[in-house]
Amino acid sequence: MAKNIVFIQGSPRKNGNTRAMAALAMEAAREQHAQVTEIDATTLEFKTPGCTGCQKCQQSEKFECTIKDQVSRTVATLPDYDVIVMATPLYWWSFSAQIKILIDRVYSLIKFSEKGEIRTPLSGKVMALMATGGGPLENNLELLESQWKNPADMLGCPFLSCLFPNVTGEADGLRNNLPAVKKAQEFGRILVLAK
Repeated sequence: MAKNIVFIQGSPRKNGNTRAMAALAMEAAREQHAQVTEIDATTLEFKTPGCTGCQKCQQSEKFECTIKDQVSRTVATLPDYDVIVMATPLYWWSFSAQIKILIDRVYSLIKFSEKGEIRTPLSGKVMALMATGGGPLENNLELLESQWKNPADMLGCPFLSCLFPNVTGEADGLRNNLPAVKKAQEFGRILVLAK
């Protein structure tokens, strides 16, 4: 059965390096017969940015955000995928604001019991991060990586990442960098094999 992968795009730059590398990874995954869906988080309509902390999702047995908008409908589809990839540039040691709106709503897919037990339809899904940054890995992209890896670890989900440090120059400049291109393509192939 073909792997079902979703790439959630968080870069506001349509011709930026993050989108260029994600496109290569998606293409490589498709070549390995994966079903790949792309969601552009920068275009999702929302009633409120991110999570309001209302806790209504925790008071319901349903795994859904109670804010009825395009972001909550998109988050509700994430359990349908085998692999969930966040693709984002590093902005101020974190995700872009556009993708963070969606990430905060992922809280609605997790139920915490009074004993600290966790239930989620995300169990067994592979969480992945593809990110570009203008600085080094250490104290930079690694900080962003931990922000998706830590929740994955908490949920018992395998985690993979593909980070591109020290990216400088024009938007889409990485597309002309052969080692970066090969790295992105290999990441796409790895996602297909991930368990």
